[in-house]
Amino acid sequence: MRRVVIAVVVVVAVVSAVVFGARAWLGSDDPRARLERALAQTLHRDVIIEGLEVDGSRVALTGVTIGNPEGIAGAPLLIAPRIDLEVALEDLLDDEVSGVVRAEAVDLRIVKQNGVTNLLGPLKRGTGEHPLDLHVDLAIVASRLLLEDLDRGQSLALEGVGVRALLSNRDGSRTADATVTVDEVGLHGIPLRDVELHAKATDDRVEIDRLDGTLGRAGKVHGTGELFLQGERGWSFVVSASDVDLDGDVRPLVAALYPPLTATADATAAQGKLAADVELSGTGLHWEEIRPTLQGRGTLTLTDVTLPERSLLLDLAALAGRAPGPFTLSRGTVDAKVGSGWVELVRVTADTDAIPVPVTGRVSLQGELDLRVDLLPLVRVFGGGPYREVGKVAASIPVRVRGTVEHPEIAPPTASDVSRSLVGGALRRALADDD
Repeated sequence: MRRVVIAVVVVVAVVSAVVFGARAWLGSDDPRARLERALAQTLHRDVIIEGLEVDGSRVALTGVTIGNPEGIAGAPLLIAPRIDLEVALEDLLDDEVSGVVRAEAVDLRIVKQNGVTNLLGPLKRGTGEHPLDLHVDLAIVASRLLLEDLDRGQSLALEGVGVRALLSNRDGSRTADATVTVDEVGLHGIPLRDVELHAKATDDRVEIDRLDGTLGRAGKVHGTGELFLQGERGWSFVVSASDVDLDGDVRPLVAALYPPLTATADATAAQGKLAADVELSGTGLHWEEIRPTLQGRGTLTLTDVTLPERSLLLDLAALAGRAPGPFTLSRGTVDAKVGSGWVELVRVTADTDAIPVPVTGRVSLQGELDLRVDLLPLVRVFGGGPYREVGKVAASIPVRVRGTVEHPEIAPPTASDVSRSLVGGALRRALADDD
């Protein structure tokens, strides 16, 4: 029995000595430098680790900096005050990082220069003296993301960013699946909050197969997209929105896309719900750079919209004889194309028993109006006002709308417009009589 006890004590002592020796070795400067070299060979860039601490199966790296690949200037890809790893000690000794990695308050800088980004290179299996095998579940919270396009001189900083990703270079893989969360992103002055997206990154693009967020107060946004990391190609998205409050932060955008609401963009009395389906593509990070490259198409739908006075539609209705006062639009839609700095109105409708919306034309992405309205349908609904008699015999009553979204300028039909319309009406009646 005594021999058995002695044997157990010896085994425990040997195991303890091995574990203590491993931890002592890991706590020395040698493994820190070795891990730096292995990571640098794996990521193809400079890596700095100021300190390495071991506590059981937990390894803490402090003062971590991951630099840029050759040819990329400026601040490094990543700066982290502390990175915690839950990994097996034997794996780390065998130049493997397999487990869970967590970091907080990270500065992450993704930069594009000369048509390539500083993301190129990571995850490739190293070929040096100590190649590193990576297979980690990465979690980054409460961090800052800086996007820079040095070729265009543009940058965009996002605060409150979180990343959850699986990174692996096993089996020759060079892709990374990641879920990214952002507290808030500004879209042309409109806040998209609580953003969460799932993405797959490769050498030349980021494919977003799921995008969710909150638009305005409680509206929901869903979509997919692509970010192109090489060359001149920028980004493209397919997005749908639902249950967006019209009287929230989306008013300026809605007034530009649905001209019947122009001049009420800042009026809190305009209420209702918005839904949209859009396909958009462009380049750049800021609106001034995005605007001339933006192109696409979409459909905007508004329901139960209360139109206050000073909306374009009610101004036109008043010109056609309607008495002053608010109006509720049960449903309105617009099909539009975007390109060359303008939104072209393909079709504008209003599903209501009272008012059609005979608006065509375009609105610039800077808010300039170039619209054409046929007043005749409104004259027939509201009795005509000054155009009562003209409406009885005219083919149309053309009205031009210029100015801006905030200050539309209605140009009533000229005498020549009315004359042509009367001639057209007479021809139409003559053809009807011949039939």
